[in-house]
Amino acid sequence: MRRALALLFSLAAATACAAHAPSAETTQIDIVLMRHGVRSPTKPAETYAAYAEGEWPTWPVAPGMLTLHGHQGMTAIGGRLRRLLLDDGTIAATCPEPASFVVIGDSTPRNLESAGALVAGLAPGCHGSFLAVAGAANNPLFHFVKDTGKGKADEDDDDAAVDAPSPPPALAELQTVLLGCTPAACADVAATRHKKLLLDAPDHVAKAMKLAGTLSENLMLGYVEGLPMTAVAFGRADATVLGRLITLHNAQFAATKKSMPTAANAGSNLVAHIVASLDAAHGTQPGVAPLSTSGHGVVILVGHDTNLANVAGVLGLDWHDEQVPDDYPPGGALVFSLVHRKTGDIVRVRSLMPSMDALRANHFDDVTAKAVRLQGCRVIGECTVGEFDVLARKAVDPARVDPSLPAMTATQGENRK
Repeated sequence: MRRALALLFSLAAATACAAHAPSAETTQIDIVLMRHGVRSPTKPAETYAAYAEGEWPTWPVAPGMLTLHGHQGMTAIGGRLRRLLLDDGTIAATCPEPASFVVIGDSTPRNLESAGALVAGLAPGCHGSFLAVAGAANNPLFHFVKDTGKGKADEDDDDAAVDAPSPPPALAELQTVLLGCTPAACADVAATRHKKLLLDAPDHVAKAMKLAGTLSENLMLGYVEGLPMTAVAFGRADATVLGRLITLHNAQFAATKKSMPTAANAGSNLVAHIVASLDAAHGTQPGVAPLSTSGHGVVILVGHDTNLANVAGVLGLDWHDEQVPDDYPPGGALVFSLVHRKTGDIVRVRSLMPSMDALRANHFDDVTAKAVRLQGCRVIGECTVGEFDVLARKAVDPARVDPSLPAMTATQGENRK
């Protein structure tokens, strides 16, 4: 009996020690770069009427604006992100201290509203705010323009046509969806119905891919907005088909937003401030202003799909997942973390990309964080601090970096219950 009691007490003591043992690693800071929520297409339906047999759907908001569904989705995504940050230990279960909870939204209306909705999900009941530049001026964190005043208004779909190889199979499938035709009959249908073909000449592949990137995303947006399936893709595509078509948007971004040196021109400033924030959390004095003065907690940047692509190009990131084929979904995020380990600090990079079905239902409990592949790092999803700094120094263009942060003010979100 004594031996049994002694064994029982020793097991209990061991369990108690394990419960109070310090974790093998501690996350010092999480920096989240994400796209705004579900919006309407950025151009009116009549812009693309000539390319489709059928009516493009009517949206409840003006072009390029966040919808009510998108607003509610960003609040729900904020709740999902909150659970990840609680697990990391970078956000408090109570209302967070402002110094350790920084949310920055771009100045377009859809981003301002997305940032406010996100804060409501991240810190429920806390009446939190986010930072934004005054007025409608572009925030250089998201739109770096070296010569002030020469920038242009944001257009997610404003991609230049670039040289392209032979068209991918998804382009032909998109054509059949748009015109409701079989591949062999699309040209005849276009001629009979006075419609335009995506690929109107064999040497116009680049032009066709630019248009296909926009139209495939517009079809996807109808699905994730929750429109009736009869209105989604003219009633001619389900989520599986849309998943194949959205790879055309991925391909267009790979050619125009993720490729170097375009990515460095547009993304060096944002990357430099992200790296500076990680360096500050590591205890290194950065030469560029960090996004958080505290060096710990959470920083969230509510930007655009273009920002995700630019940063991916600069740092050599790849997170494509065939199960979630849209590389840049509304509410999709990259999470950069500075993690303390006994063996040395690391930078961890994860993606949090909601599927089209999750966005349509505004239900994100099953969205999981996944390790991102980093070119030049030995472990998938993480780099030593030294490896990460080498990546950044190699690709960031110092001429495209403003060492200071733009002037921003605290802003309250819009209530759209």
